[in-house]
Amino acid sequence: MPNHYLQLSYDGTNYQGYQWQPGGLITVQSAIEDTLSRIHRAKVTFNGCGRTDAGVHATQYYGHFRTEGALPDRYLFILNKQLPKGIAAHDCFPVPEKAHARFDATERTYDYFFHAWPDAFLERFSSLHDLPNFAPALSAQLLPHLVGEHDFYAFCKTPEKHNTTVCRVTNIQLFTDEATGTRYRLRFVANRFLRGMIRILASDIIAVGTGQTTTAELLDWLKTGEREERFKRAPPEGLFLTGVRYPYANLDPALPQVHSGGWKALGG
Repeated sequence: MPNHYLQLSYDGTNYQGYQWQPGGLITVQSAIEDTLSRIHRAKVTFNGCGRTDAGVHATQYYGHFRTEGALPDRYLFILNKQLPKGIAAHDCFPVPEKAHARFDATERTYDYFFHAWPDAFLERFSSLHDLPNFAPALSAQLLPHLVGEHDFYAFCKTPEKHNTTVCRVTNIQLFTDEATGTRYRLRFVANRFLRGMIRILASDIIAVGTGQTTTAELLDWLKTGEREERFKRAPPEGLFLTGVRYPYANLDPALPQVHSGGWKALGG
């Protein structure tokens, strides 16, 4: 059976996360599998590149599926006409028989958006934070210390469910929008991420900028794997999976249109 990669984007607001769940809950995976099965008139399993929590979005998501025979002409048009609102297919291409969307990925990029001033048109795609004393420079100065190969045990929701909690982070950077200076973006790039890791890190990085946590405390958690207080997770609506790289698919990360343009990097 031919193996195909499907490149998607989705608005996760109305979905209970990516992964299929029992009880009839609507997830991104179940919506895609239902659509593919209806088009191909047979049960189709869609294996995604990773899980995202309820309310989390993606601008560049990959999954693989198998079908009997070749795909019909104008396949993307047919697929997009039947996918539910909030999910869009951008590309579909054949890959080697043993290609796997999750295990073959060499790099993943996430962007976390947050803002300090209420905006009704951002509330689905950015998280409102109380930032009266936020000092972006403090957060930015911390970030280089998180780059490299580290054990992120203290920044994982369920470390016992991972074979290892070591990740190789190649970039973490803080940006601000040049127009208002009240919107921010954190970019995380690594070979892999742990369950809840990005939302925990985002919350801690912001807490350093507001003075609720010190750089020394956070780096001690990283070194020892222990933390005195239970971690907090940043709200999900600001988080986007924006890029996944493979040996056979190497697109640059893509910001959502609502957040495109006008970002200035803050040095660390």
